[in-house]
Amino acid sequence: MKGFIHKYRHLLENFFSLSILNGLNVLLPLVTLPYIISVVGMQGYGAYSYIYVIIQYIILFCTYGFNFSATKMISQCRDDKAAVSRIYNAVTTSKALIAVALLAAMLPFSRWLLKDSSGTLMLVYGLGMVAGDILTPVWLFQGMEKMKYMTIVNASSKILFTLLIFVLVRRSEDYELLILFNSFGYILAAILSLLLVRRQFGLRLGMPRMADVKEQLKEGSAVFASTFGMNLYRNANVFILKQFAGDEVVGVYSAVEKVIKGFQSLISPAAQALFPHLSLRFKGQSVEHNVRLLRRIAFPFTAFVLAVSVCVYFFAPLISSILCGEEHEACVPLMRIMVPVILFGEINYLTGIVGLINMNGQKQFFASVFVTGVFSVIFVLMTAGRYGAGAAAWAMSLSEVLLFCLCLFSLYRINEHK
Repeated sequence: MKGFIHKYRHLLENFFSLSILNGLNVLLPLVTLPYIISVVGMQGYGAYSYIYVIIQYIILFCTYGFNFSATKMISQCRDDKAAVSRIYNAVTTSKALIAVALLAAMLPFSRWLLKDSSGTLMLVYGLGMVAGDILTPVWLFQGMEKMKYMTIVNASSKILFTLLIFVLVRRSEDYELLILFNSFGYILAAILSLLLVRRQFGLRLGMPRMADVKEQLKEGSAVFASTFGMNLYRNANVFILKQFAGDEVVGVYSAVEKVIKGFQSLISPAAQALFPHLSLRFKGQSVEHNVRLLRRIAFPFTAFVLAVSVCVYFFAPLISSILCGEEHEACVPLMRIMVPVILFGEINYLTGIVGLINMNGQKQFFASVFVTGVFSVIFVLMTAGRYGAGAAAWAMSLSEVLLFCLCLFSLYRINEHK
C-alpha cells in the first residue's frame, strides 16, 4: 500500500486537491444560485448570464490552447527551470497580446452585441476577469502537477465572489454587480498566483523572446481550434437564445446549465489529474500501449460517471426545487434532457483531451469538435424559435453524444494505423 501511494503520490495529491476545488464548485452554487435568482429574478440572471458568456468567449480566445499545449510542455520539462521560465513568460505574454487584439476587434460590433448601456457597463466590469485569467497560470500548476496551488487560487476567488454576493446584492438592479464581483475574484486569483509562482517555482514575469511567443502560438493552435469548437457549442446556446427569446428564458436555461456543470465538477478532478500524468507516461511509448492504458482507465471512470448521471436524472425535481426557486418546475425537464452532458461530457474529456491530445491526435480531435460545434449551432438556430430553452438543452446532449462517437472513431483509427 505504501509503495502504491509513493508511486502515485502526485496523482493522488492532484486528485484530492481538484476534488476540494470542484466540491466548492458544487457547494457554492448550491448556496448562491437560489439567493441570486430570488433577488435579481430570472430576467436579471439572464441578462447577467449573457454578458458572462461574452466575457468567457474573450477568455477562451486568450487562453488559446495553452491549458493543454503548455501543460503538456511543462510536464515534460518540469525539471528544467530555464525552459519552464521561458514557457511561463511566453504564454503569459501571448495571452495578453491576444486580449488586446481581440478587444480592439470587438469595438465595431459592441453596439450590436451589448444592445444597451447596462450591457456595456457589465462588459467593462468584466475586463477584470480577462486580466485575472491572463495572470493565473492554471496550465503551469497542472504541468508541474501542483494542483494544490490551483485549488488555493481558485477557491479564494470563488469564496470572495460568494461573500460579496450575500453582502452587497440586495435589489433586483444589482444583477449588474455580479460581473464586477466575478472580476474581483479573478483579480484576487491573479495576485495569489503571482506570489505562488515566485515563491514556489522561483519564476518572475519578464519579456520573452518573440521566437518563444511564436512557438507557443504554433503549439497551441490545433488545441485552440478544438477547445474553441467545444466551447462554441457549449456556450453559444445562451447567445442564440438571447436573440430568439427573452432574458427570462436565458435565465432558466443558464440556471439549469450551471447545475449540470456543477455535477460535472464532482467528476472532473479524475480526468484533469490524469492529463499531465498520462502525458508523461505516454511519452516514448507505442500507440498500442497507450490505447490499452487508456482503456483500462476508461471502464471504472465511465461506471462512476454513469452512477452520478442516473442519480441526477431521478432526483431532478428535488435538485431543481432547492436551486431554481419559483421556476423549478420549468427546470426539471431541461435538467433531465441535459443529464447526458454529465456522462458524455466527462468521457469526451478522457477520450479526446487526455487520450487524443496526449497521443498527438490534435488534428483528429479538432475535426471532431468542429463537426460537433457546427451541428450544435445549426440545430439551435433551427429550433430555438419554436422550442426555446428545450432546443438548447437537446443541442447540448446530442452534441456530446456525437462528439463521443467521433472521438471513439479517431482513437480506433489511430490504433489501427499504429
